[in-house]
Amino acid sequence: MKRKIILSLITAIAITTTLSFVSFNKAEELAGTDKYKVIKVDGKIIFQKTKEDMKKGDIFLSGMALSFETPQSRAAVISALKGRFVLSASEKGQTKILPAANNISSRAGALINMIDLQNHFSGKYLVIGEMRLELGEEAFPMNDDSFFYLSYYHNEEKINKKLDSDGAFLILNKEEIYKIDGEPIPVEEKEMTLYYMSDGKNQKVSTFTPVFPDLNDLKEEVEIILSEYEDKDNETKIKEVTAYLNEFYGHPQKDNLGVWMEEEFDIK
Repeated sequence: MKRKIILSLITAIAITTTLSFVSFNKAEELAGTDKYKVIKVDGKIIFQKTKEDMKKGDIFLSGMALSFETPQSRAAVISALKGRFVLSASEKGQTKILPAANNISSRAGALINMIDLQNHFSGKYLVIGEMRLELGEEAFPMNDDSFFYLSYYHNEEKINKKLDSDGAFLILNKEEIYKIDGEPIPVEEKEMTLYYMSDGKNQKVSTFTPVFPDLNDLKEEVEIILSEYEDKDNETKIKEVTAYLNEFYGHPQKDNLGVWMEEEFDIK
């Protein structure tokens, strides 16, 4: 009888230990599945429990209560297991976790005609560092008499800013664009119109919004993406970074992004 009791106790302990181990593994798996790292926050989002602002690098667990301070507030988050997502507020005050957009259109190579240019310079247009954009020399010669310039308003004054060039390459430089009479002005996202001057005639190309990100912030955000995808190949990493930039900054130019990725992360 005594032996039967001991055997029953041993069996019960073994079953309990096994169930605990399974439960622990399941909990770990769920935590890994529902755990996200914050890449970037637009607007202001607050963790309700701690009353702290959500910021880059924070960990978000599915089910955490958040307060979105404006309807436009959103956050880019990433999970090594699930991929990239966007957090935003729902109408019922809950948190929506939506799959991130995967639009990765990003053109490389020379722009050889006006339609190319008009399609290229549209919407929000991301410029990383100094951009050197190759154009078709026959269609768009660039010299003292033929050149591109940007037109925008600053303090209700219309500013025309001639763009530099180097042979067949048009150069977009933040420091030069946001400078008036030799003095820097604040870098702000604003609509600008691109024109081409040739033979004394102006030709409007298109109106778009150039976006010049803080390069330190951008590097930290991309580092978070790459750390979650460290086991992926370079092609996948570049696609993920391109899609993220498209969604949270503006559409990048493939060569411009490629140069920066190689310089900063040795990825090409």
